[in-house]
Amino acid sequence: MQHGIILVVEDDPTLQMVSKMAIQHLGYQCEVVGNGEDAVKRDLEDIVLIFMDIGLPDITGVQATMLIREKELREGRKRMPIVALTGHAVEDRCLQAGMDDFIQKPALIDDLKKMVDKYVGDGNDAN
Repeated sequence: MQHGIILVVEDDPTLQMVSKMAIQHLGYQCEVVGNGEDAVKRDLEDIVLIFMDIGLPDITGVQATMLIREKELREGRKRMPIVALTGHAVEDRCLQAGMDDFIQKPALIDDLKKMVDKYVGDGNDAN
């Protein structure tokens, strides 16, 4: 098991389960929250990557990302990699909100692996 936790922010129970199983299959711990508010409230100290659904109820994924970015600046934290998960082609909007990358739903395990490798690598970070 790699160090750090990958956070999945997804409101669909089926996609939560599939994403969690895929990430665990890649050898990482995974935590799932069902809305943007919980993602913003979550202490991100042990999180190494966030997969953020865009179409969340209440606080959207775009809004949650902007709030997380504000929190990072306020607290002087390192920038957390956030990858958008969406069924709609809104890549520009995601990147403008402060997301680092974009995966079109349904996300396949190869898509998730590509992003995990890109932003987390082998888990041997300097922390």
